[in-house]
Amino acid sequence: MTKRDSFNQFERLLRLENSSILRGSFSFLGRVTKSQQVALLRILAVASEKQLPLIDVLEAFAKDVRGHWRHQIIRLVDLLRSGVPLAEALEKIPSVIPTKAFFLVKAGAESGTLPSALTMAAEVCAEERNERDSLRAGVSYYIVSVLFILTLILSFICYWIIPKMKKIYFDFEVELPALTLDIIRASDWLVKYYWIFPLLLLTIYLLRALLIKTEYLEYRGRPMYFSGIYPRGRAPDVLRFLHVVTDSGRPLMGAFETLTHCTKNRFLSQRFRAILEDIRKGNDCWTSLHDYSLLTPGEVRLLQSAQRAGNLSWALKAIAKSIERRIDYRMALIREYLEPALILSMGCLVGVFVIGLFLPLVELMNNLA
Repeated sequence: MTKRDSFNQFERLLRLENSSILRGSFSFLGRVTKSQQVALLRILAVASEKQLPLIDVLEAFAKDVRGHWRHQIIRLVDLLRSGVPLAEALEKIPSVIPTKAFFLVKAGAESGTLPSALTMAAEVCAEERNERDSLRAGVSYYIVSVLFILTLILSFICYWIIPKMKKIYFDFEVELPALTLDIIRASDWLVKYYWIFPLLLLTIYLLRALLIKTEYLEYRGRPMYFSGIYPRGRAPDVLRFLHVVTDSGRPLMGAFETLTHCTKNRFLSQRFRAILEDIRKGNDCWTSLHDYSLLTPGEVRLLQSAQRAGNLSWALKAIAKSIERRIDYRMALIREYLEPALILSMGCLVGVFVIGLFLPLVELMNNLA
């Protein structure tokens, strides 16, 4: 097949991917959908595998898309045209590919296995989309919405209701219980120092930005997993990268050397360097991954057996999927308990306000009767 025939075949793939995007859910202004991100990953994977010019491919892809997504693709084309490598260009543009794919794409670019890494990233992200992973974000939006509404209600009570009731109680010289006095004091403090809470949120945002700039946090890390505290959350990405390297016939030592500088998280980078030092000393690489909390003993034995049987590539991919499913199950379990706990906490808070504010009112009505 000539290069022209390959490009014609690729144009048919572009039309297929764009039509599937249009048949799916439309994105809001400024928002990129998971389907669009997966489509771009697939196109980049096929273009890299067939060694087609990425700039021409992306320009052809941009002709059939609209809105904010088109501006993202055009910006990617401009970066590539200015000489920026693909992995760095993807990292400079927010939301152009799924968060889960950044580590794999960057590691693949560092190790020279970019086409295979892009294919693996597209496969993993497509599976995640098919499993309706977007519902996880809905839980976060639900919790934030509930907390926001609760904040508005409490602000209204503290600013408008409590001062009126306080005046009524003081005018009638009602003896207030300790709970009511505590609520009134807390309300007065919140009304007086309300500005502390926006300042606290701004401080947290600036602290996060500082930690990202100083490379103690990753901007493109998994949002649910703290890689420095819980390194096993990064294990699926590491194993998938090792699967790509093994599948391409490259030595594992080079893969571990790549891992030491393919992440901007200092904690992870130090951990990968320590693993590399252990391997250079002659220790088994899977045992080193277990010593640094990335694998369990059972997974180490399975990988050692698969390596002796010559089936290491399959084992790496299967274990990565198994770890990810267990982590996702635990996170889903936490969310299942978090929702009723949040509702129960709200009920208790509202109950304290109701009891504290209406106990003196009942006493006042009895005295008037």
